[in-house]
Amino acid sequence: MRERNRGPTRTGIRVRRVSRRKLLHGFAAAGMGALLAACGGGEVRGPFDAPAPVAPEAGPDGRQPATGQRQAAGQAGQAQVGQGQAGQQAGQGDAPVAEEPVQQAEAAVVLPEPKVYVMPQPLMQGKALLVLVDAPGALVSAVTWQGESFALLKEGDRFFGFIGVEAVAPPGPAQLSVGVWDPQWNQLLLIDAYIEIVEVEWTSDDIQVDEANLALLDPDVRARDVEVRRPFQSGLTPERLWSGVFDAPVPDGRITALYGELRSFNGGPITDYHSGIDYGGAVGDPIVAANAGVVSWAGRTDRRGKGVIIDHGAGVYSGYYHLVETIAEAGAGAERGDVIGLMGATGLATGPHLHWELVVRGVTVDPIPWIRAREVPDPLAEPDPGTLLDAVNQAERPSA
Repeated sequence: MRERNRGPTRTGIRVRRVSRRKLLHGFAAAGMGALLAACGGGEVRGPFDAPAPVAPEAGPDGRQPATGQRQAAGQAGQAQVGQGQAGQQAGQGDAPVAEEPVQQAEAAVVLPEPKVYVMPQPLMQGKALLVLVDAPGALVSAVTWQGESFALLKEGDRFFGFIGVEAVAPPGPAQLSVGVWDPQWNQLLLIDAYIEIVEVEWTSDDIQVDEANLALLDPDVRARDVEVRRPFQSGLTPERLWSGVFDAPVPDGRITALYGELRSFNGGPITDYHSGIDYGGAVGDPIVAANAGVVSWAGRTDRRGKGVIIDHGAGVYSGYYHLVETIAEAGAGAERGDVIGLMGATGLATGPHLHWELVVRGVTVDPIPWIRAREVPDPLAEPDPGTLLDAVNQAERPSA
């Protein structure tokens, strides 16, 4: 097994506090307004915004019905949008406020300042970034990463979310924006950070493919394979179904190829990278679920052969390919250690093996950290204080 040169061992995180006006408008430009409305915010407004237009189905008070997370939270803020705006006047000076009738005055509840952690550090290509937000009493937290906005999941007083970083993601600073709102949709925190993605010097390998498999190298075949599997490993089940470290899917198996290896075929140019890790073995060896979840797909493609995809929730999936037989069925629950298939050499394979992938929000990442207790991205772990985003740091975006 070849060792990979992982390049620099440290990375920088630059954080700056931004005005609520600037960042919320930035979120809106990236779709955050629609996101928070879907989370149940109705009109997502700050103290600087004019009243939102009233939809035809709005009630007599001009407000939209509560939905999503806000409804699940007991509709705590359903009639409090106006109060939330009024409460934001304090300390905001010249920010104009749209006046709305306040039906009932309530004593202000002072919530602690949310704390935001990002890990691992350094963030290497091919890793999964875990965002943790400790925010007791908060209702919603959401992030924008590389132009995509999504809500974080909540367990107790902690919000969390995973972001996949490709093996060939552009190295350098990547923008991460984090927002937190209380049950009245007051903004508790809005910060803008730049996470440094560190380049990895991946090894390369030339794969010899026989005549029978040459047709499977066709880009159209690869594209069809991706399109078949994409719907079953790109959604976000809003619940974490797994816990702890993932098990190796081949008990006592031997890793024969690592994630990230650059691939060429029959002496040609590099055309791809290895999107998982391979385990060698014999035809018929049992393949087990690496952790708990629900089987989202069991089928076959020309390139991957027979395979199984398990949805572990929270945007995390695992894929098992080149099987000679699939045992698990789509829609069935899977527990850690359940036999879900048998090793084979179907699809583009030079011999019996399992190709195992970890997919985070639609992006394949290195599975190795997920099977190591010290590296697994655990959303309930006590975060390292060194991974806290320092909202006092006024650093600007690094120059290109």
